[in-house]
Amino acid sequence: MKNSEFNLQNVKCAGCVGKIQSALHKVSGVKNAQVNLLDKTLYVEYLDEKLDTQVIAEIEKLGFGASLDKLVEQKVNVWINIVLPLICGVFLMSIGMLPQFMINPLTTIGFYTGLAYSLVSLIITLGVGKKIILSGYLGFKTLNFNMHSLILLGIGSAWLYSVGVIIIVHYCKISLAPHLYFDSALMILGLINLGAYFEERAKTTTSNAIKSLTNLIPPSTTIIIDGIEQQIATNLLRTENLIKIRPGEQLPADGEIINGEGYINEAMLSGEPNTVHKVIGDKVNSGTINTSGAFIYRVSAVGSNTLLGEIIKLVKSAQLSKPPLAKLADKVAQIFVPSIILIALTSSLSWYFFAASNNFATAVAVFMTVLIIACPCSVGLAIPVALMVGIGRGAIKGILIRDASCLGQIDKLDIILFDKTGTITIGKPQVINLEHIPQITVNQTLQIFKTLELNSEHPLAQAILSYQSEIILSNTSTQFKSVTGKGVSAVIDGITYYAGSAAWMQEMGLSNEVLTINNHYSQVYLATQDKILARIDISDALKPDAALTVAKLQAQGLTVAMVTGDNNSSAKYIAKQAGIEQIFAECRPQDKVAIVKQYQAQGKIVAFVGDGINDAPSLAQAEIGIAVGGGTDIALQTASISLLRGSLTAVDDALNLARKINLNMRQNLFGSFIYNSLAVAVAAGAFYPLWGILLNPVIASVVMSLSSITVIGNALRLRRA
Repeated sequence: MKNSEFNLQNVKCAGCVGKIQSALHKVSGVKNAQVNLLDKTLYVEYLDEKLDTQVIAEIEKLGFGASLDKLVEQKVNVWINIVLPLICGVFLMSIGMLPQFMINPLTTIGFYTGLAYSLVSLIITLGVGKKIILSGYLGFKTLNFNMHSLILLGIGSAWLYSVGVIIIVHYCKISLAPHLYFDSALMILGLINLGAYFEERAKTTTSNAIKSLTNLIPPSTTIIIDGIEQQIATNLLRTENLIKIRPGEQLPADGEIINGEGYINEAMLSGEPNTVHKVIGDKVNSGTINTSGAFIYRVSAVGSNTLLGEIIKLVKSAQLSKPPLAKLADKVAQIFVPSIILIALTSSLSWYFFAASNNFATAVAVFMTVLIIACPCSVGLAIPVALMVGIGRGAIKGILIRDASCLGQIDKLDIILFDKTGTITIGKPQVINLEHIPQITVNQTLQIFKTLELNSEHPLAQAILSYQSEIILSNTSTQFKSVTGKGVSAVIDGITYYAGSAAWMQEMGLSNEVLTINNHYSQVYLATQDKILARIDISDALKPDAALTVAKLQAQGLTVAMVTGDNNSSAKYIAKQAGIEQIFAECRPQDKVAIVKQYQAQGKIVAFVGDGINDAPSLAQAEIGIAVGGGTDIALQTASISLLRGSLTAVDDALNLARKINLNMRQNLFGSFIYNSLAVAVAAGAFYPLWGILLNPVIASVVMSLSSITVIGNALRLRRA
């Protein structure tokens, strides 16, 4: 599938995001479009060919900017955009209180003084508020209102009202209360820019997780060409390059060690603090650190194709995914600005008709205050900022939340189903015992077993291949078949052999009084079409933290069960050690999916934890699929949460992090709803009859800025999750 990533300009709030996404979804050939409000990027998936030019044109029609290149938006200049308007606003307000400078439009001096004030405030407003005014104007022009549309309408109406009062009083000789807002307009702009400055700084902090992952790649690398060491920039690396790594150096790419050895700290990728001994033939990953030893390795992947690159892409993709709460936020954001304008008009008209005195001036002040105090940004940021910080924190801890939509189910979770081999157990089975019929020798038995299992990816097959590795295979097989959930078969020297479970032997009608027994080991039988030849008993040790993790999950009120393709005796033995009471044994992949569906039919929310190819359907079916570290690629790609470490405590850590992210999103969303609702109500004067509260527009600008900063500040608490 083809896709493109665009950088956006003038995107200020969730309303902007909703309009861009809605417009692009109507474009023929666009499958999906997602905007990240925090870093102002747009990710577009196409059905067939790329339509980048058309996408940019559609975005520009809405009044926004878009480019495939990195756009550098003008930063808030502290002295020009914040200090200057605040000082000028305070100065105008201060001198306006002096008798000799008080504006009386009835006199010629007062009239020209008022015009001078208006001119000074207009010049400064246009200078320091150019970005806000342009963005707000485009919002009105395209009917895609944003936060800046509200601000422009507020300060614009304040300035026009003030000029109007001066002109009307002077020429019509009407005695109006000279409530002028030239100083207020400047102070409002300064305070809004101050809020934007702090907001941008906070937003930068929220993306530190991605930056920390990116910074794991060293800027330069030592490569070996014709036996000579050369220092090059890391971005010039190519596959098949040979890299020399010394103690304390970070690895710039993925690859395989061909000379030497080292102890690698993989904590930055997996969250595991222990170093891993790597020798010739072992895989190594970019971003990890060689703590001791020295080695040379051949590059297999660079840049975005490395494991670290994939993690960064997954994190960015997950931050764009939408949990159920985000849909509610999107709906509210789309009607937020028009609703605020309507409330501002209604409340100002009410004050105009029912105020005891200074009707028009009070109505204008209320109109300004309502427009300025409302902050659609906080509603739009509520979900994305929590996701960015939380998912970034998870990536640092080796927890990849691939699909944020699963977060909505975390608090409703009822049952966790664990796969056995490689999930609850270490995943490195060892052959414990071999039994065979007298007619064949141990060597012949293992020759056939190993030849059969040579093409199998099952962990039990690897145990058989590792057993008595000194045996050299002299046979070759043809017509190899892997029967999911049962075993494998192949033709060797003209005879069809089968290696698989006891259930498969029984299904074929095969039995042997001596070989067919029940024990707590995993069993693999060897048979021809008419008889069983041998049985191998394989044991896989329980992970050290399995029992502790199960106990923690059960203490949270969750039901824990084990689903395995292994025999019943082996399943019971492992389950007892782990503290699991519910067991489903001898399950094929379709049986595992059926068990998940069975619980779902009972109204249960199910999490499935697995690591193998045969777990992929169940990981996809469950509301929350968790793939443990060391699992197959398809399992990791299918799961909604992928763990980079094999430790089972990571499952509990992942669930706890997901709960905290979910709670933080709810706090942000509903907190911003309540904050904005109360603020608008106060600004409209709803509480004036009870307590005499009526806000000044300048105070409103401070309250508005605090809304977004509060949401971001709350999300930043997830950095300690």
